[in-house]
Amino acid sequence: MADAGRPRNGRSPDRWQEILEAASALFYAQGYHATSMQDLADAVGLQKGSLYHYLRSKEDLLFPLIQQTLQGYVDDLEAIAGAGGSAAERLRRAVTAHVERVARFGDMMTVFISEGRHLKPEEQERVRALADRYRQMLEGLIREGVESGEFRTPDPALATLAILGACNWLPQWYRPGGRAAPAEIAGVFMDLFLKGLEPRS
Repeated sequence: MADAGRPRNGRSPDRWQEILEAASALFYAQGYHATSMQDLADAVGLQKGSLYHYLRSKEDLLFPLIQQTLQGYVDDLEAIAGAGGSAAERLRRAVTAHVERVARFGDMMTVFISEGRHLKPEEQERVRALADRYRQMLEGLIREGVESGEFRTPDPALATLAILGACNWLPQWYRPGGRAAPAEIAGVFMDLFLKGLEPRS
């Protein structure tokens, strides 16, 4: 299959990215299995035959889309975790970045959760490595806060999964233009999380 972010046969990277974005929207709207190559061609204004210059089948799109999505989360968290500030400040920035990215690219989070099982075994391994990297970095922030006395939790791993569960469920109910913007939602989440993590007086 084509490598993530790179089209077959040296074709235009801009057009390849356009195809990826169109596929993301279609997979979210009507499901991976229900989306046809004709749907993809129509979405990007290509003849179906021309689309085959970029990919052999829609299976060529699923891994690049999921990998690209997860890499964005990892890049955000690497920058935040390595920056200055307390563990609580960095955790707040991390949750805000996560919520904002889910709100912007929630269609791919849904595709990842619902369709990731269709990846080839070696692709699943690469995706799992990215997801594990993200989870471990977030857990590392919480453990750092426990060690510094900022947080209180007997199980940082479980606390991490709770935070990820709340953030990743966002596509199920968030609607752009709703009563709360992503940054406001992240603020409410963090108030809830930090109250549960703060040491008791």
